[in-house]
Amino acid sequence: MALFLTRDELVEISDRKQRAKVAAWLTANGYRFEIAADGWPRVLRAAVEAKLMPTSGKRTIQRKEPDFSAYGTSTKAA
Repeated sequence: MALFLTRDELVEISDRKQRAKVAAWLTANGYRFEIAADGWPRVLRAAVEAKLMPTSGKRTIQRKEPDFSAYGTSTKAA
């Protein structure tokens, strides 16, 4: 298997076809990359695998909770 993601894999993971859009998506999603001489991002396959497959064995999903601070009361039942 190749060290870097292929161009097709970059398009697939980002759902973008233009290299600048792919790079913007990678940045927005926290992937580190370098720009190659042809202008396309180079992303290590291991970095993508590490991000998508946590080593803890549990998959953690960050959930956003509503901010109830404007109500000035606790969100817990009495």
